[in-house]
Amino acid sequence: MARSYILHLPAQRGPQPAVVLNFHGGGGNARQYQAYVQMDALADREGFLVVYPNGSGALSGRLLTWNAGGCCGFAARVNVDDVGFVRALLDDLGARVAFDPARVYATGLSNGAMMSYRLAAELPQAIAAIAPVAGAMMLGSRPPAHAKPVLHIHSVDDPRALYAGGLGP
Repeated sequence: MARSYILHLPAQRGPQPAVVLNFHGGGGNARQYQAYVQMDALADREGFLVVYPNGSGALSGRLLTWNAGGCCGFAARVNVDDVGFVRALLDDLGARVAFDPARVYATGLSNGAMMSYRLAAELPQAIAAIAPVAGAMMLGSRPPAHAKPVLHIHSVDDPRALYAGGLGP
């Protein structure tokens, strides 16, 4: 794989644990986001794997973004195949560690939330449910062939990803 991800493996887990794909926001990276969201402690307590993928960018590992189907930054501008990257990531993960392929979930913040929506729509066979935070499905995204459970977390006061739709300054 040309791109990277961070895998958090809890010491105590069952033989087929769930996986949470946790996508950083636009301008972030996996390491920074792992420290920010602090999901590893919850994963340790509950026994699931957490994967923090890195987006792509023009500045050698900095200001990384996701191609969420119309947004954002470098990844959308050059039409990076982030759905293909996640497909390859799951194959790579499966070669490294056992997990339950029926319990793969996606979440993320802002541009990462938008990416979780895109995965639900375009990789529905691999994603069981999504929990996007402060990001919306972009208009160009195709609806999934089958309904997916969604826990959408968003503030009416969000100045960037506007609650009523669109993007802020």
